[in-house]
Amino acid sequence: MNRSVGYTVGVLVGLGVLVQGLAQGGGARSGAETETGTIRGQVTIDAGDVPEPVMIDVTADQATCGLQVEDFSTVVDVSGGVANAVVTLVGVPWTEEPPTPIINNAQCYFRPRVQVAKTRSVVSIQSEDVALHSTHAYDDRARTMFNIAIPIPGMVIERPLRRPGVVRVECDSHGWMRGWVYVTNDISTVSESGGGFEIPNVPAGTYELAIWHERYMGRSQTVTVAARGAVQADFRLE
Repeated sequence: MNRSVGYTVGVLVGLGVLVQGLAQGGGARSGAETETGTIRGQVTIDAGDVPEPVMIDVTADQATCGLQVEDFSTVVDVSGGVANAVVTLVGVPWTEEPPTPIINNAQCYFRPRVQVAKTRSVVSIQSEDVALHSTHAYDDRARTMFNIAIPIPGMVIERPLRRPGVVRVECDSHGWMRGWVYVTNDISTVSESGGGFEIPNVPAGTYELAIWHERYMGRSQTVTVAARGAVQADFRLE
């Protein structure tokens, strides 16, 4: 057989085998499926240290806020699971866009109380309350980033989050109102009610996993993520 003809026939046969394999569902897995894993864990405090609810008397806008509000600086269930803790995969940039950050003034609270945002994203500030609220944001140097007054519900105002760091949000009219936006270049998540958290689609490797909470302290830890595996990484805060 002519040498060039034989080469051509070989290529065609190879392509035929590949097409048949794909038709039967035998295509190769993508790198994202084979080379990533998941980090799961729970954030807790000692069950004996679970705080009692703290109620605050309301002295302004009682028609909207009520006579008392609860202090949500610690949200801990009966077993010690801690919500609103930020867990960060240090040095690993976002592979997927996190949800758009929203600071909502609702029932005289900032909702959500704690959230993560990508550096240089834009936060949407809004209100559902008829009471006047201010959304006063401070950076981690205690400098004002913005101070937005929303006198009526339905208004939406946007502001940039230009640099990484912990942003503290307060209302100048209602001292108990506080929220946090953890702005970062790295993949992060917030623990849910009960303290659970999950970070999926992490490239296989060894990493530092850090934690932040507005009142409790915790230590970073090293985790090793296996391809197509899940690793458990729990935090005990003090």
